Formats: sequence, structure tokens, C-alpha cells
Amino acid sequence: MKKRTIFIELTSLLDVILIMIFVLLTQARAQTTEAIEDAAADRAALKEIRRELKDEQAAAASREESLKAEIGALESKAADLETQVEELGRQLLTEDLVMDNSLVLTISVAADTSILLEVREGESIRIPYDWNDSTYAVNRLRSLLYEQLGLAEERTVFLVFQYDRTAIYHAEYETILHVVQGTKLEASQKEILLSFIEMDVRE
Repeated sequence: MKKRTIFIELTSLLDVILIMIFVLLTQARAQTTEAIEDAAADRAALKEIRRELKDEQAAAASREESLKAEIGALESKAADLETQVEELGRQLLTEDLVMDNSLVLTISVAADTSILLEVREGESIRIPYDWNDSTYAVNRLRSLLYEQLGLAEERTVFLVFQYDRTAIYHAEYETILHVVQGTKLEASQKEILLSFIEMDVRE
């Protein structure tokens, strides 16, 4: 029996294979392009994250330097305040020492023209002033001042005359100064240190 020869048409099959290869290559290329684009996007995102991180690190470093500067300024201010407190403490100690060893007497004129004598402990004595006869006021003020000198003991006496030049009358001013001069002489005779301070409150 004679064998039959079978002819296979390869052209159509080759076309199909080539088409399949083309489709696969196209899909692979599309996937590759997408992967490249995704990788580029990821690189861009990573670059942005790194830039933001770098900016945040720079900002944090700047804040750290700023905080260090503020802390340094506060520490310096605290040191200055501590020094001032120590100085004030020494001044107060000195002032307390001076005041404890001093007797402060203040003479002033009230609105009703009476004379006020104040001592440091807070005592205030009012002396009426009579325009027709100032003898009582002079004698009373002199007596009170001499009495205070007797209580001075070893302390230094500060005699302060406070007045408002626009409110005090000349006669009253001269009367008080006359008594003060006598008190200074009395203190000198008793060897009491007395400092007289005249102060116009308007100055």
C-alpha cells in the first residue's frame, strides 16, 4: 500500500506564532514601561521624603540652636538676678544695721499748719501752731526733740525736715529752722552725732 504524503502549510502557523510573540512582547513592554514609571515615581517620592527629612533635620538643628541660645540667655539672666539679689541682700543688711544704730526724726507741716514730729518706730506727734503766739509750738517741738536726743544713747540721729515750698509759710519755716539749730547745738554739747537733712518735696 502506498503512503500518502501530507503537506502542512507552515505560513499560517508561523503568522499565528509571530502574532502571539508580538502580543507577548507588547504586553511585556507595557509592563516594563509601567514598572519603569512606577520606579521613577518611587524614586521621586523617595527623593522628596529625603528632602523633607533633610529640611526637618535642618529645622530641628536650628530650633536646637535657638533653644540653646535661649537657655544660655536665661541662665545668664538668672546669674545676673542672683548677683542682684545678693547685692540687695547686702544692701538691706547694711541698711538694717544702719537703721538699728540710728534714730530718725522727721519734722513736717500738716495741711492745717500744725507741726508733725515722727519717729522711725511710727509714733507721730502733732503740735498746734498759733500764728499770734508761736511760743508754745517752739517750746513743745524743742522739748520733744531734746527728749528724743536723750533716748538716742549711742545711736546716730538723723533729723529730717520735709516741707512743700508752695504750702509752707515763711514764719513757720523760720520757726522750725530756729528749733533745729538749737537741737543741733544741744546734740553737739551731749556729743551726739546728729545729721540734719532739709528736703523740699517739690524738688
